[in-house]
Amino acid sequence: MLVTNTHESGTAQRWEVVVATLYDRGDPSNGAEETSIATAHEDEARRVYSDTTAQAAQLGYEYVKLRHDGTDVESWPQATGWTV
Repeated sequence: MLVTNTHESGTAQRWEVVVATLYDRGDPSNGAEETSIATAHEDEARRVYSDTTAQAAQLGYEYVKLRHDGTDVESWPQATGWTV
């Protein structure tokens, strides 16, 4: 039996969890390398996102993003809206 990730309309949906690690922790302006750690159904991707954000600071990630069809749905750390 073949099971695929489909939406009600029958089109495949892509959910992805991406982490980023700075190229140079001493100079964040040098950017970060993104790595996709999971591509899965929504429920599984959200589980991986939750587990990953819980450990993100300890693992040294600059950010973690949950994406749906290439669009950021959630991200860690969350923007606070505060400016200095």
